Amino acid sequence: MSHKPIDSNPILDSALNWQYPEFAEEHGTEKVVAFGDHSHKCPIYVRKIPPCTAGCPAGNDIRAWLTIVQQSKLKNRNWEESYELAWHEASKTTPFPASCGRVCPYPCESHCNRTKKNDGAVNIAAFERWLGDYGIRHGLRHKKLRHEVMDKKVAIIGAGPAGLSCAFQLARRGYPVTVFEAFAKPGGMLRYGIPAFRLPHNILDAEIDAIAQMGVEIVCNTIIGKDKDLEELKANFDAIFVGIGAHKGIELESEVRDAVNVLSGVTFLNQVNSGRQVEVGNNVVVIGGGNTAITAARVARRLGAQVTILYRRTRAEMPTLDKEINDALTENIDIRYLVAPIGIRSENGKALAIKCQKMELGELDASGRRQAVPIAESDFEIPCTALISAISQRPDWSGLQLNTTKNGWLKPDDNWAVDKGIYAGGDVISLALVTTAIGHGRKAAERIDAQLKGERFQSHDDWQLATPETLRLEYYAERERNEREWVPEEKRCSGGLGLEADLGLTEEKFRAESKRCMSCGLCFECRQCLIFCPQTAIVEFPQNPSGEVMYTNYTKCVGCHICFQACPCGYIQMGMSDEL
Repeated sequence: MSHKPIDSNPILDSALNWQYPEFAEEHGTEKVVAFGDHSHKCPIYVRKIPPCTAGCPAGNDIRAWLTIVQQSKLKNRNWEESYELAWHEASKTTPFPASCGRVCPYPCESHCNRTKKNDGAVNIAAFERWLGDYGIRHGLRHKKLRHEVMDKKVAIIGAGPAGLSCAFQLARRGYPVTVFEAFAKPGGMLRYGIPAFRLPHNILDAEIDAIAQMGVEIVCNTIIGKDKDLEELKANFDAIFVGIGAHKGIELESEVRDAVNVLSGVTFLNQVNSGRQVEVGNNVVVIGGGNTAITAARVARRLGAQVTILYRRTRAEMPTLDKEINDALTENIDIRYLVAPIGIRSENGKALAIKCQKMELGELDASGRRQAVPIAESDFEIPCTALISAISQRPDWSGLQLNTTKNGWLKPDDNWAVDKGIYAGGDVISLALVTTAIGHGRKAAERIDAQLKGERFQSHDDWQLATPETLRLEYYAERERNEREWVPEEKRCSGGLGLEADLGLTEEKFRAESKRCMSCGLCFECRQCLIFCPQTAIVEFPQNPSGEVMYTNYTKCVGCHICFQACPCGYIQMGMSDEL
């Protein structure tokens, strides 16, 4: 069998390194095509990116988590070995699997190819939560990529999900990292914006402790620009990452702002999550339709109030998830659509009622949503004992001088830098998900690492996507989706702020859910190609360290395409040496 050298090709780089690892090890970066003298197309093995990973803002290799558990018996591992291996796989991209498994709105699931069948997407969020909880219960510790201590130091401003993710990834690479946090405890919006009934503090504390165990120093009650100057950080550190989040609520007009019982959504949640006693009375009105509004309403409900949410558009335009809306409705929170606030009625500096106006939907605005148009002579009042405004929020740049946009956001370049040696991520760029902030932190850390080593960062985002058209969906049997267990609806609010209503998956359901993954774009050793090859050209290749690729003997291959047609996951691609 001859080997014909060709020019570098990203698809073949992946395929040949997987199919011929012993050749790659011997010859380094030189690539070959082992098609002999054949002129017909023969199979090559092309690892594709699954849509769940493509849809995950953190870039998690979700397929790997699932298939590690799924293949426990095939790989002769006991369950505990697979659980630990899967947890370490997750920790390559996120230090917060238990937290994100609780609070992430799982955009990965809407991209899952299994949605093309009748049994629904893989329950990725619940799977991630169980995996994260397993790591906490068993005291698992993250592994370092580089054990030598680097001679460059990095400062992180803000101990939220973006800052802690960046610190974690840099610590994995051997850098001494110091995180400066303005609040009394680390966590950012994970701690101060999400109530304990959704994310218990002991879970968050455990995941932050695992980050600190990597050698990350976290200094709280320190405001950069007030307690410590930014110039001092520039002088003492080789790079700085800014991830202060967006903890400043957008206030209503001045007549509302001065009332003692009117709070912004982020201020209200911060006070409650800090353990302060917040008096809201028995009739709370919340303004807004986003995640903060829904969360604030659910917290007020657990404080014993009747709660009404006012939203100027309809449910279809609400930026929060249907699940969040349904949870609020389940907890007897009243949501009134097509209603906008126009003022308050107050007495002695306290709001007594909110003045409202009915709305109707008009033409599309710049955001693609229909405009809310006031209806003439439709004013009315809603009495309240407290008013929570959750219309939006921004970063607080007090004392921290950085070049922001006119609306107060940072705009990093392609390397996540906003100035020389200063990087940024998370809500300082725009309001987004916790998992988005985690992804920002990792991407910035990768580029900081490259910059501090004097290298150019090389992205690996050019893999092909495993779409439904590349799969043989009929191969996969339908399997009922495994859902989480829940505290009964009637007990959820009565248990107070600390009762976690979502109980997650059982271990049995966790294992069963792993079997629903179709391993899109990567061999899972179904052996269909081996079974159906009429030339016996495909054999198992146990010498391959990956253990996941079948071996094609090209001296026997006649290019019949049967292996390509039999492969259910889209890993096999037909190629010809004079085409590639």
